[in-house]
Parts: sequence; structure tokens; C-alpha cells
Amino acid sequence: MKDNLNANAGPLGRPNPGAAPEYSAGESPRNGHSSFQTNGHSPSKPFNMWVALDLLAPRWHWLVLGTILCGGLFYLLGWYVVRPKFTANAQLIRYDTPGMDEAFKGTPVSGDTFAALIQDPSLLKKVGQEVFPPISPDALSKQLKVDPDPDSDLIKVQLAARDPRQAVDLLNIYLTNAVEYTRQLAARQLSMISSNFLQKQVAEIDKDIKDLEAQFFAVPPGLGNTNRLAQTNWRINELSQRLQKALADLDDLKLHFTDIHPKVQAQEQAVAQLRSEMAQAATNQTQTSFTPQAAVGMTPPAPGQAISPELDIVHIKMRALEDGRLELLKREREAELYAANEPGNVRVYAAAEPKTVKDNWRRLKIGLVTFIGGGLGLAASLVLVFLVEFLDNRLKTPDDITRVTKLPVLTTLGNLREMEPHDRAQWAFRAWTMLQGRLSPSANHGLVCGITSSAPGEGRSTWISLLAEAASMTGFRVLTIATRPSPEHVNSNGDSTPTEKPKPQAPEANHTNNHSSAITPSVLSSPAKVTEQLIGPNSQPVVHIPLPGWVWNLERRCQWREALQHWREIDNLVILVELPPACLPEAVLLGSNLPNMLWLTASGTAQAGETREQLETLRDARCNLVGAVLNREPGRPLKQRFPRWMGGFLAAGLLGLNQARAQGTNSPALAEPAANQPAGSIAPDFTAQTNASFSVFNPAQRAAWERHLTLGPGDVLTLNLYGEPALTRAQVAIGPDGRVSYLEAQDVMAAGLTVDELRDKVDQALSEYRRAPHCMITPIAYRSKHYYMLGKVATKGVFVLDRPLTVLEALGRAHGLENALVDRNVFDLADFKRSFLARRGKRFALDFERLFQQGDLSQNIAIEPGDYIYLAPGDINQVYVLGEVRSPGTVDYIPTLTVVGAIAERGGYTERAFKMRVIVMRGSLSNPEKFVVNTHAILDAQAPDFKLQPKDIIFVNSRPFIKVEEAADLAATAFIQSVIASWVGVDVVQPFPLQ
Repeated sequence: MKDNLNANAGPLGRPNPGAAPEYSAGESPRNGHSSFQTNGHSPSKPFNMWVALDLLAPRWHWLVLGTILCGGLFYLLGWYVVRPKFTANAQLIRYDTPGMDEAFKGTPVSGDTFAALIQDPSLLKKVGQEVFPPISPDALSKQLKVDPDPDSDLIKVQLAARDPRQAVDLLNIYLTNAVEYTRQLAARQLSMISSNFLQKQVAEIDKDIKDLEAQFFAVPPGLGNTNRLAQTNWRINELSQRLQKALADLDDLKLHFTDIHPKVQAQEQAVAQLRSEMAQAATNQTQTSFTPQAAVGMTPPAPGQAISPELDIVHIKMRALEDGRLELLKREREAELYAANEPGNVRVYAAAEPKTVKDNWRRLKIGLVTFIGGGLGLAASLVLVFLVEFLDNRLKTPDDITRVTKLPVLTTLGNLREMEPHDRAQWAFRAWTMLQGRLSPSANHGLVCGITSSAPGEGRSTWISLLAEAASMTGFRVLTIATRPSPEHVNSNGDSTPTEKPKPQAPEANHTNNHSSAITPSVLSSPAKVTEQLIGPNSQPVVHIPLPGWVWNLERRCQWREALQHWREIDNLVILVELPPACLPEAVLLGSNLPNMLWLTASGTAQAGETREQLETLRDARCNLVGAVLNREPGRPLKQRFPRWMGGFLAAGLLGLNQARAQGTNSPALAEPAANQPAGSIAPDFTAQTNASFSVFNPAQRAAWERHLTLGPGDVLTLNLYGEPALTRAQVAIGPDGRVSYLEAQDVMAAGLTVDELRDKVDQALSEYRRAPHCMITPIAYRSKHYYMLGKVATKGVFVLDRPLTVLEALGRAHGLENALVDRNVFDLADFKRSFLARRGKRFALDFERLFQQGDLSQNIAIEPGDYIYLAPGDINQVYVLGEVRSPGTVDYIPTLTVVGAIAERGGYTERAFKMRVIVMRGSLSNPEKFVVNTHAILDAQAPDFKLQPKDIIFVNSRPFIKVEEAADLAATAFIQSVIASWVGVDVVQPFPLQ
């Protein structure tokens, strides 16, 4: 299409509304010769998809090349920009050290704070130095991502690298260093507590004790060594009492804990400290002036005897300080033990593994980039093709010819080299039949027609040869005249002198065959010679006359006109004139003497501007252009090739869809019991036990999951030790990871275990720290088992299976089915035929229609964990009432709807209704069922009413003799009116006679 060819043409070659219609080979306009006028017009042909495809088809290789080049360029760009990246995943979990005093745990930190803590530059630097090649902290921080879970103590850690093995190794190294880093931080914190806080407190207490000892051992006047010895004995007795208490506490701890417990070790160190102090006190006693025997048997003097009351006060204070000092020493030693053997408060919950590595979908991204690039290349190629087509002003298609020449395209011819001789002969016969039927006054009458074109080499001689052969085969005499002027100069006398040899004729331009003969140009002065060749004794079927350049002589042109007039008088003669190209003046001079002219255009040869100018010249010369023909047609339009294919594909797709739907509807997996199902449809172990009741109340009906009830995330427990009510922990929930912690038993996996199995595991974990522990576990709430309700239920969602439930009870917990109010009737919106229950990934053989509509409790099976119940939505069915009713339309269907009820809903019958024959159509349109209902008998109580089904069509006929009844009624009315008018006229006239 050439947009610049005609100012009146639409965009992108949209044809002008005044263009002539297009005709294929052998086709013709329907209105006779008037359609071949030079000013004929045709309706516009809008630009649509098929026109665009016809434009693109000849240059499809441009689109392919542009798509491949641009797609390849974007592929290389994506390969360079999108680098391979593999992300390794791991998890850390935070926990509290078992048995640690609250004073040693430090201040709790949030998840985000902890995530920032384990991304410390010093830690990243250490990790980067342990790998080869080393990685800087900045680069490692960009590769690392720490994401704490706000609802649990889990911390997700991700690390990206160019190689999956490198990502896994680097992440595991980071996890190891992060755990060690947090352990060192906790150890340093405990060391700081021990050195900066507890040691200073102990030193302060030691200083106070020394001051009190100095006061206690100061000898008042008059007491001497007796008081000093008594003071020493009191000291030994006090230490002995404290030692006995410490030993009792140690025995109590060993009764509950093992020797490796930090509390036991700290108490043992306190006992050793007391024994050391007692030994030192005994050494001080031997240094007095008394004998050991006297010292041993000496007892503290009674109050008021040898010791003053002030010494009792000092003694009490000293004892209190000693107790505090001992407690601080024990805590100090416990802190030192935890600092030396700090277990840390973080551990690796899930290490990085190669199977958990995720890539960055590099190939997919590169493919997407390549696809986008190919799309851009295709778009650019499309723009280029349309631009080239927009700027191209050659005539290629019948639409181009119609738009530029304003002539109807009578026929077209494709590539002769690709046509078989038989096809070529068939085309020539159809083209000749069309041309003879349009230009000849009768089927047995000859015609005269000239063919011209815009430029040489467009195939005029080929068309003349093919049409002449076809006319000869149909029994006509054929005279072909070649008026192509040779390149000669004409003198003033009209004689021509050759200056160069004529150009050789194209191979297909063969005017003569074994049935034709050629005559010299001198026949113009004596046309009888040609007549003799045509109708004489030795007549030829085809006669050819070559006429070189002579038209500039007026006398010769007169001879040409007279010769044509002479030959036209021959019966059944067809004269085909090959005119020179319209770019030469000879074509105008010769064509003005012809009654008919055809404009020939070879596809892709003629220019639009030149063609328009040449046609204007021919029209100015009063040449009768009756139509145009197209040579070397590029091909049939795509719109004429594909509609049947597309229709076939569409029909095949719809047929396949209907068959699949029919197979799905008639599948035995949805209608037969599980025992009759084919392999793979429904698991054979899907057996439902029911007692034909609304609920499960018999213990014998327990399912396998109830007989082996396991715990899971969300279940709530109460834990305590036998004989230790103070250690009871209530409302302990199993975490999302399926673990539970109690006392020293940390992170015990509870998911998938029964209560007894979990009790054994907790006892085993506690036995490392306690003597013969016996844990008691009481379930409080079961929240780990769920089932799902979706579809047309009032309350959709996930429900906790905390007790045995049946399908009806599950539906009742979801507040029943959804319903709607239509015309004062309540309808359930669920379609039981398409509803289903899915268990373990497969559909269960459960008939909801029998359960809900027929009350078959054998379908009321028990719900199991993970069951998915879907109540499919259903449409509100309707019945259609048409014909002689007062308000035709639809009626909402209810199970009790009848024909009379539906007609009453639409306002009842009209006066023209035929009540004895009401038609009810039922079923599909391809195979409907027809029922004839006598509603007159129904209204007379002589027949039962007809019950309807959804989608039924009710048609009320009009009475068969309604026209006769109306005519009779009209006649009776007219008769009565005339009688009344006559009678009234007589009564009025008689009392008043004319005078």
C-alpha cells in the first residue's frame, strides 16, 4: 500500500471510498457493463489485521532478521550484565543457657539488634580472612543478609556468591564464627560481672570483716587470754555450723543434679573454702597460751560472764558478713565457671547445604531479556517494513490499482513459471469468458479490445497470447495486432527509416503458434487481405499483424481506423490489440480509435504517479478504459487462506474441550465408591467409617490419626516434675519449629511424637543434670491439626480439628451454606454435584448431593487432619416463558415450579393465546425434547399440571384461526354499526319531512 500515491487515500494505503471493487480471475461485477465505466467507485476497505499481514508477508525475512539480530544483541548484553549468583540459606536459633541465674543472662536484645550484632565488622573481617581468596568486610556485608523472624527465635541467614559450593562453605564458616563470637561476648560479660562487680563486693566485705575482727579480737582490760581463746572457739564453732549447712546444701543439690552441673561445682568450691577457713582458725587456736586439750574442751562463756555484750553484737555482724561473703564467693565462682565454659545463647539450627542453594534464575532472566530484545527487534522491523511500504509508490496489489486508477480490477494472473500448462489453460479460459461476457453484446459475438500498460515489460504480449489462444479454443476467429513502435525516426512524408535494430521480444511474448500466421504491415491499405486470411478457403484460426512506428502519419491513422471498421464487420471475430506502453504518445493515438481498452499493471513495476498521469492523458483523449488487470500477482491475500484453517482449529479445540468436560463429568472417580475406582484416581486406603449418625461418638470409630495422636506446632502443654510443684510450667506452646523447652531439657523435638514419647525424651534430656527425673506432661489444647473449608459456606477458612468431627459438623461449624433471596424464595448457592472433599492430595469419593438432599448419612464421614472441603458455587436456574403471555421473560426455577405457575408468574395469557397446545422445549439445542401441554385441561382439573425442569422453554402459541376470528369480529362489528346507523337515520329523518 502506498500512502503517498493518492491524496484521497487513507493512512497506510487504506483505499479511497471512490475506488472500484476488486475482482479475481473469472469474477465480474453484478451490474453489467455500467460497472466498467472509468469513473466507477467501490466502497472503502478499512485497514485491518489482514491488510497488515498482507503487507508483512512479502518481507517476512526482514522481521525474522530484525528479531534474531536484536534478540542476539540483548542476549549478549544479558549474559554480560546478569552474573551468576547462588544464595545459600541457613538458620540460627537463640536460647537461654539451662540453669543459669537470671543475674548472669544480661539484658534481652531484640531480633534486629541481635542481627546487627552478628554483623559486626570485626566478625566479618575475621570470616573474610579465613577464606581464600580473602574477602573484605564491606564485600562480605553486601553478600550477607540476616533476617530475624519477629514471631520466633529463629534467624534466617543468607549469603550470595558466584559459586554454589563457595556460598555454602562461606556461610557455614560465618555461622561457626558467629556462634563463637556470641559465646565470647557472653563470656566477656560474665568475666566483667565477676571481676568488676562480685570481686569488688567480696573485697568490700573482707575489709568490713577485718574491721569487725579487729574489734572482736581486741582484748579489753581484765580479760586476758581467756577472752581471746573464747573468741577463737566461737569462730571455729561458727565456721563448723556454716560448713555443716554448706554440706547439707551440697547433698541436696547432688540429690537433684549431677556433678557436672554448675551449681554443684560452685557449692563444692564453697565447702572447700569453709574447710580452709576452719583449718586456719584451728591454727590460730594452737598459738594461744592454753593447751590444746583445754582449747578443745572449752566452750563459749555464757553471756554476762567473761564476754561483754558489745562482743555479741560484733559477732552477729561478723557472721552476717561471712554469710554474704560466702554467697558472693559462690556466685563469683559460678560466674567464672560459666565464663570458662560458656555454652552461648545461639546455635546453628539449620546449616547451609548444597540442596538448599537457590540461584538467581540467570538463564530465565537472560531468556527474558532476549525475549524483550527480540520483541523490540520485531517492533523495529515492523516499523521499518511499514515505513518502506509507506514510502514505496509502486503498484503491487489489486487495492493499489483500484485506488490509483479508479478502475475495477477484472482479473489477476500469478507467476506463469509456477503454473502447470493445464492450470494456465484453465485460467486463460476463465479470463476470456469473463472478458467476452462483459464486453460482447452476446455470447456468440466478437469484440475489439486493446491492452496497454504504464511501462514496457509488464506482460502485454503474454496476456494477448493467452487470451487469443482461449478465444480460438472457444471457436472465435482471432486477429492479434501488435502496435509496438520500433525505435525509428519518422520523416516529413510519414516514411520511417530504421536507426537501430528492434529489441528482441520476451520469451513469453509469442503471438503466433502453429495455428496462426503473420501479415506484413502493408495490409492497412488493403484490409481485404486480412479478411481473406480469416474467412477465406485457407483461413487461419489466429492471424497476427505487426505494426511498427507509423502513427505520426495522419493518413496511416485514417487507414488504421478504416481497417478496424472493416474487420469489425466480420462475424465472430475477436480483435486483440497490443498497444504501446502509455508512456509513449503512440498509445494515445492508437487507443482513441478502439472501442475498449484494458489497463495492464505488473505487480511492483508501475509507479503510482506516472500511472495516474498516463491515465489522465488517455481519458483526455476519450479512450474508453473499461477496467484493469494485474499481472504477476504476489499471492492470494492471507484472509482468503486462513479462515477455513482457523475455523477448523477452533472447532477442533471446542470439540476437545467438550470431550474433556464430558469425561470429567462422567468420570467414575466422582460417582462410584472408592472400591470401584481405577488405579490412581482415588487411593484405595481412603475408607470412611460411619455409624449412620450425625457425629462420631463411638470409640470404635476412631481413625488411625486419633489412635496415634501426635503433637505438633501450636499445641499447648503443662509440664512439671514429680514431687516438685514449684517447677511447674503451665501453658507451654510447641514452637513453629516443633520444639519445646523445659528446665535443662532445651529444644526437644516434640512434633510428630505422642505425649508418652515426648515424656521419655524430656526425661532423657533432664537425666544429664538431674537424678532420676520423672516429667509429667498434660495437654491443654490441640491446635496443630487443621482442616479447610472453602467455597459457598458462610465462614470460610482454616479450622482447628480439636475433636472428632463429621462433614455435617464441619459445615455447622462454618455456619452452614451461603444462600440468596430471589423473588421471595431462598436458594442455596452451592452446587453439590461439583463439590468435593480432597484428602492427601486426592479427591475422595463423597456424594454431597446424597448427603444434603437425600439425607444419606452413610456419606457423613469423619474429618481427618488436612482435609479440604470445597462447596462449588452453583448458578440460579431459570425457566423461559415466551409467546402469547402478557410479560414474556424468565422465571426463577424452584423444584415445585409447573407450567401454569410459570405462566402466572409472567402475567398470564393474552387474548390470542392457544391454551390447548403449549409447547415445552427441554434439553440442548442440538437434541431438544418437545412436550405439548394442554393447559386448558389443567385449568379445568381434567389433567395434572406439568412439572418443569431448569432451562425449560415455554412457548404459548396463538390460536390457529385467530386471523379468521379477527376478520369475522371486524365484519360483525361493521355490520352492527351500519345497521345502527341506518336505523338511527330513519328515525331521525321521518319525524322531520322536507317541506
